[in-house]
Amino acid sequence: MTSLTTESIRRAWVLLGVALVLLWGVPQSVYAAPASQTITGYVQNADLRRTAQATVELRDKEGTLVTSATTTDAGAFILITPREGVFSIHAVQDTYKSEHVVIEITQKTPDPVVLTLTETKDVALEIVAPLTPIKPNSSGETYSVSRKDIEALPRGNNVDLHDVLATIPSAISGSLKQVHIRQEHANLQFRIDGVPIPETVTSQFTDLLSPRAWERADILLGGLEAQYGVRTTAVIDITSKSGTKPGFGSIGVYGGSNETVLPSFEYGGTAGDKFRYYVMNNYKTTNRAIDPPTLGQSIYHGDGESNQTFLRGDYQIDNRNNLTLLLLNSVADSEIPTEPGQMQNQHVVDLIRANTDANFTPSPSEQIDENQVENNQYSHLVWRHDMSANQFVSVAGYFRHSRATFTTDPYNVLAYTGGEDSHGHAGAISAANQDRWAYAGGIRLDYTHALNSQHMIKAGFQFDGTTTRNKNQLFAFLRGETDELDGHDDHDDHDMHDDHDD
Repeated sequence: MTSLTTESIRRAWVLLGVALVLLWGVPQSVYAAPASQTITGYVQNADLRRTAQATVELRDKEGTLVTSATTTDAGAFILITPREGVFSIHAVQDTYKSEHVVIEITQKTPDPVVLTLTETKDVALEIVAPLTPIKPNSSGETYSVSRKDIEALPRGNNVDLHDVLATIPSAISGSLKQVHIRQEHANLQFRIDGVPIPETVTSQFTDLLSPRAWERADILLGGLEAQYGVRTTAVIDITSKSGTKPGFGSIGVYGGSNETVLPSFEYGGTAGDKFRYYVMNNYKTTNRAIDPPTLGQSIYHGDGESNQTFLRGDYQIDNRNNLTLLLLNSVADSEIPTEPGQMQNQHVVDLIRANTDANFTPSPSEQIDENQVENNQYSHLVWRHDMSANQFVSVAGYFRHSRATFTTDPYNVLAYTGGEDSHGHAGAISAANQDRWAYAGGIRLDYTHALNSQHMIKAGFQFDGTTTRNKNQLFAFLRGETDELDGHDDHDDHDMHDDHDD
């Protein structure tokens, strides 16, 4: 009985070992991979003979190795892709290499790939560039941020512009999405594809330039060139994404704390041989649009939503002429956070009841309803022309509209205002609605002439025209000489026009 049991156990172990060997010899991915993600083919020499023991590599668009395989005696290979997308395949054996074949993996089963090996030789090339590496910003510093740098941040492409700027030395971010660089929060100049963006009347202008649409950005600090004018703090020069062939795109939803939800999509591609395009849209909703005055995660009246749209089109007229059209739109609607537990000014409450609403009862301070809506639109059209191998000119026309509308909750705000000034006298008690908007447009020309390897001439001009308007509706009770309070509404409509050229 013991012998029989021992023999049975031994046979069971043998069978288990054989099964493990068989399973070990066959990759699991072969069983699980769908046909649409399986790439087959063979490698051959220039004389069409199949090549064995050649290494076949599969790389993504960034050049990162995804997987590899070795050809069989018949020169055949099988590659399993982990996902859909665009990849390149090439084969290597000693000093022989094949061409790179670009293949797009979709729901369809890809066609077999044939790779032909040819002998490679080292070739020395001397490259003569039409522009010399002259560095006029030697007195300052330049920090470069690439698309990969943005994707490597904790929130990836879902970050705001002020979060990206906060990663450079000497920069910190404020509660209102302001960025303080070297202890300054003003004198920043934003450029997109070489065109400076006019000033704005909104506080959340950075939302117009979502980092999702960046290809790269150069942040210039310190001593700047004369072309940047009086913007002495920093210049943020952004290069936006454009379409490629084959196209690329993504759809995603990001979410997290503070009830934050951010769906987004982007796509870039081509239409024909001359037109490239890129489109992007972000939508965000959260209950912490503006940092509140309360500590911790307690938020009262802090909901907000925003939407950003980015469109770019490039048309290659010929080898010397190119047109670029850019359209940007941003809308943000934010509630103004409140602070609970505030004491009412009973004297003001009595005045409101006596002069306006006899049944007025102030809401709790955390329910004060103030809001701000911000709108930004920007567009430019750029013509770039190569006059010769060493002369270049670009002409850009641009237009900008921005508007900020602040709506107060007048009676409830007045009910919680008051106090004394530095002399012990009660100060002005007021609340106000405010509506500000601005229109800006202009034209810019840049000319570059590389005389030789040691000298370069750059010239240009820029003309700007700006119209701004500020409307205020004031609700106030002012304490007079007789220590009595008067109530009145004040409506101020102010127009300001500012035209200048540089």
